[in-house]
Amino acid sequence: MIRIKPVFLSTLLAMILLFNSCQEELSKYDRPEWLAGKLYTQILDQPELSTFARCVELTGYDQLINVSGSYTVFAPSNEAFNAWFASNPSYNSVEDVPLPELEQLVRYHIVQNPWSKIQLRTLDVYGWIDTLDINNNQPKGFKRETLLFEKDRKYGVAYQDKRFQIRDTLQANLHRRVATDSRKYAPIFFNEYFNIYDLSSSDYEFYFNRPFGGSNDIHFANGRIISDEIFSENGFVYIIDQVVEPLKNAYQFLSDESSTHNYTQYRDLVNIFPQFEYNQQKTFAQPGADLGLAVDSLFDLTFPQLAFNITSEQTRPPTGTFGLPQNVSIRYHHGLMAPTNEAFDKFVRDYIQIPRGWGTLNGAPLHIKRIIANTYLSVNPIYPSDLQKGFYNGELDIVQLDQSTIVQKEFGSNSTFIGLNEAIVPRAFSSVTGPVYLQQGYSKVMYAIEEAGLLPSLKRRNKDYMFFVESDLNTSLDSSLIYDRPNNMFSVFLVTRGGFTRFSLNKNDLRTLLLNHIASAQPKGFAKKEFIPNLAGNFIIVNNETGEVSGTGTTTIGYRGTVPAPEFPRVLSTEADNGTTYEIQNWFSFTSSTIYSRISTEFPVFHQLMRKAGLSLDQQFRYNFISNNEFYTIFIPSNEAIEEAGLNSLPVNELRQVLLLHFVQGELIFTDGNKQAGYFETARIDEKSTPFSTVYTQLYVEPGIDVIRFRTKEGAFYAEIPESQVTNRLAGVNLGTGQEVFPNSFNNAVIHQVNKVLNINEVDTQ
Repeated sequence: MIRIKPVFLSTLLAMILLFNSCQEELSKYDRPEWLAGKLYTQILDQPELSTFARCVELTGYDQLINVSGSYTVFAPSNEAFNAWFASNPSYNSVEDVPLPELEQLVRYHIVQNPWSKIQLRTLDVYGWIDTLDINNNQPKGFKRETLLFEKDRKYGVAYQDKRFQIRDTLQANLHRRVATDSRKYAPIFFNEYFNIYDLSSSDYEFYFNRPFGGSNDIHFANGRIISDEIFSENGFVYIIDQVVEPLKNAYQFLSDESSTHNYTQYRDLVNIFPQFEYNQQKTFAQPGADLGLAVDSLFDLTFPQLAFNITSEQTRPPTGTFGLPQNVSIRYHHGLMAPTNEAFDKFVRDYIQIPRGWGTLNGAPLHIKRIIANTYLSVNPIYPSDLQKGFYNGELDIVQLDQSTIVQKEFGSNSTFIGLNEAIVPRAFSSVTGPVYLQQGYSKVMYAIEEAGLLPSLKRRNKDYMFFVESDLNTSLDSSLIYDRPNNMFSVFLVTRGGFTRFSLNKNDLRTLLLNHIASAQPKGFAKKEFIPNLAGNFIIVNNETGEVSGTGTTTIGYRGTVPAPEFPRVLSTEADNGTTYEIQNWFSFTSSTIYSRISTEFPVFHQLMRKAGLSLDQQFRYNFISNNEFYTIFIPSNEAIEEAGLNSLPVNELRQVLLLHFVQGELIFTDGNKQAGYFETARIDEKSTPFSTVYTQLYVEPGIDVIRFRTKEGAFYAEIPESQVTNRLAGVNLGTGQEVFPNSFNNAVIHQVNKVLNINEVDTQ
């Protein structure tokens, strides 16, 4: 009989317990039968995905998605592949598809990270939306990043006009290899997205040639999800009813010469505006670089002068948008329209190769080319809903497209694409700036417009401008506008008997000069003289009797000239849709005498009454109730009328009230009949006023053609002001320091002499 020592027995018991514990611990980590497999395993388990499973296997992605990472797979059904083979008759099976093409197809159907159906519909650039956060409560993030990462692209470049331009690689001596900035993005459409952007299902159908499903449907590009979520250990699988071919970006659409329509002429225009920047980090991150092997230098490619980067898979928010993450590609999408080569050639013939035009597009200034290029770009995607109501392009023109001109429409990875068989005419060419931009003889004014940033103001729709310009030849003869193109410098010369003085022009000077020569309306032609506001806040005076047009001062030859030169403009173009362009021989002149200066020097008797009434601040050279921010029409009685009314004998308070009735506030009334008759507020404080509110007396004024009339309370004739040398005397406010080349001023008052004092007890007031 064997005796077991107590110590050995306790040790054996401990070993048995440890063994049983290990067995229990091992069984805890055994794979539960209910746990779903990884992505490729789940795809294999779906009989209707056997074709796609074969694609994944042939490309080796079965090893990737079944080993590591988290993904969402949008897998086309077998029926979807049958339809795809029918539309691609060169392929009978997936084995016939060249491996690189098949690999691109598979990669594009796999999206980074796992996305449930709820998550596909609840994302924006800040992350998951929050219905309680007004800044992040809408699912505007509709795109997702796929696994398709295209190879770095090699561009041919040439150095021309002091800049690198893209050329065909076979015809270029220099090359730049551009680092691909991102994997391809794919759009995911759902009902909430259409509602956010006020779109309809027809907008989807326009690009994908199929109707959008019901309110609960989700589409992966052109493929509709037809299954529930298929869970896996590392993501989700969705069955879709169409094969989704990788979407092209904007530049790829333009470069696709296999298409029925070619857009290479427009692409070559875009190729003028690249900017290449060496990327050291990406260069040395290439395989072998750390071992000292020779590798290509990699560059980042941008197009800073265009509305968006047409080569980039990543999209950027519109200019002026702040507070967003660095990468906003899931929300923002751009828009590209492009004329076919035939349409582009016709446009060049019609607008560039015109008499006195630029001859060739290559011979046109760079900003002309930039305007044309940006005309076809939009920072936002373009949908049919936008075509009729209009949308802004890269030149901030409102574009309305006739759908009959659309020959191709595609939804791209970074923009929508619309091919056109008819060119879009930039508003710079169709507005009053057209002759200036399209004819070489007015290039100084064109460059001045560009430098001053005034093109948006000059090409506005629904305007009826008069635009007066002096030609390059005339400005050279009188030295009134000199342009040093290589240095982009403007100047004028003051010519005197003792020689000349040169004055450099800055942007503000150019703005003042140009805006003073843009009248906001056309003359009606009825009155002897018409006073038309210009965009600088002054007036252009049209003499309908003689045809002379002037500013508020006398027109002279040259800058600050002393020789008067009455100006009779010649019509340069009437084809603009927002006015008429005229050629003048000399720039107009503008004066800026103040109200105080005008009255005190030209109407001294009335000024003395203003002093007596306590309304004049002589040391400050102003009247105490006058504001520089207000408009005034001033009716000054003649000396005879003042004497007849006995104003000098009136008590100060009563005199003050009489004088203030002669100042109309808030309006400029001329004798051209362009103002409607009515009651106008004066500076006189009415008896209806209370300690809590001030009421001003309103005077009935009846502007007519070449006359201004006043009525009695009974409606009878009281007094009138016929157009004469003592009417329509303009006064203004100087906004500058007095050192400006062109006075920076605006007219805020017009003065008329009246032959009768306006008596509150007699004239029509309320």
